[in-house]
Amino acid sequence: MIFGLISQELHEKLLDLKNYQNRTNGVEQLKNILFGLDLKPVPSDSIVEFINFLRRLLDDSNFKVLYGTLQVINLLIQKLDYNVDTYFKQLACVALKTLGDTRAVTRNEYMNVFRQLTRIVGPQKVLDLVIGHLRHKNSRVREDVINIITAAMLTHPRKDFNIPSLCFEVAPYLADSKKKVRHAALELFAVFDHCLDTGKKQPLMKAVNRVELNGDVEGLMAAVQARRARHILPRLSSDGMVEYALVIPKPGQRCSPQFGSGADLEWVLNGGRISSARSIRTEPDSDRLYHGYGSLGSLVDDLPLQRRIVSAGKGKNKLPWERSSLPSTVNTQPRSAPKGKSSDQMISFPWSSL
Repeated sequence: MIFGLISQELHEKLLDLKNYQNRTNGVEQLKNILFGLDLKPVPSDSIVEFINFLRRLLDDSNFKVLYGTLQVINLLIQKLDYNVDTYFKQLACVALKTLGDTRAVTRNEYMNVFRQLTRIVGPQKVLDLVIGHLRHKNSRVREDVINIITAAMLTHPRKDFNIPSLCFEVAPYLADSKKKVRHAALELFAVFDHCLDTGKKQPLMKAVNRVELNGDVEGLMAAVQARRARHILPRLSSDGMVEYALVIPKPGQRCSPQFGSGADLEWVLNGGRISSARSIRTEPDSDRLYHGYGSLGSLVDDLPLQRRIVSAGKGKNKLPWERSSLPSTVNTQPRSAPKGKSSDQMISFPWSSL
């Protein structure tokens, strides 16, 4: 039993390996108890023990137990509210072990754990714990981590992030061996580009160029430039899930006009030219994001005039900015901030008030 939280009877029911119905009923009972419980008198040691117990329940092979336990974790975060700062590392580590699940309801539940944690304790503190899972061998986990970063950046002011550091952490996964990971990373780089002001895009360029040169991948910079030129950001659905702006045809589906064309689409589908195992491993304030760029300036604003960045490999194809004339960037005026609020405040999403 866990003092103040779980009775001996419920503890045994939740660990009854011979009867899955006892375990599923036990999780439902646990949710009801936690919902009506005041956590203030519960000792801190008991809460830590409870979180560790939930980690054990997440190993259950029964889907209802797994899903119910994730719901318990989200409920626990709500009940702890701003006291969650004491336990957010344990909670994040427990939720991380569930990443990569293929079921939409499960994925939404653990993504909600990270949405709540970033809202309460701040996004960068949470991302510092999550970022290491980019190196996970399961591509679905890598995809989930990138989407956690994207969701956070679409929800919080850019001043809350170390964007240059994130650029270098995520850049290798632009050339990941898996299409879905490349797609997620390219969408996130569109957000990075938006967040870096004109004349301050050097971290993004350096990160992409390093991958292209060191990883023997040709055409990556052109793909990033093509994605940027679309002037549209990914967005969050009503339930807080990331929806990509770049639409990719499904397997067996022909590329029709609705999908468009371009180096970015080609990159996601085919991955450019990637050496060996086709998988790479490496070690400013402004407005809230809106769905559509304003005047973002050029990716090459920070380059010395005498220097020219070329694609790795033979460098046969010139990049857009190497041509004598470039099409002008579409200027879309950003929305004005609501009266009485600074433009750096975040837009409220349906789940922001959780």
